[in-house]
Amino acid sequence: MASACRPAAIACLLLLQAQADAHHSFAAEFTAEETATVSGTVVEVWFRNPHVRYYIEVEAENGEAQRWDTRGTSPSLLVRRGWTRDTIKVGDKVTIMGHKGRENPHLLSIIWVELADGTRLGKVDY
Repeated sequence: MASACRPAAIACLLLLQAQADAHHSFAAEFTAEETATVSGTVVEVWFRNPHVRYYIEVEAENGEAQRWDTRGTSPSLLVRRGWTRDTIKVGDKVTIMGHKGRENPHLLSIIWVELADGTRLGKVDY
């Protein structure tokens, strides 16, 4: 009987390994020492696992548009904090403070988001 369970156990371990490889740690992608604050317009929203993402268009000092990838925590944790899929929508003006990306200069791990009306949505990092 034990030998019949062995292939299933191996398959489960392989699936778990694939999930672990697909999820990067905070330290691999972001720096805890450096933060940035950007303001812009939301152009895309991903309210799904593993992390909510808000892509925002920011006007650079030279006037050119930059697309920033800002990442929060999981949707389930945000929902427990009162957020919904419609809390931040495409077209909204936002200011986001977050930890800077290590490799990507336009990547942030969200610490807080401020909406156009001044509402600040609390710490949402990993």
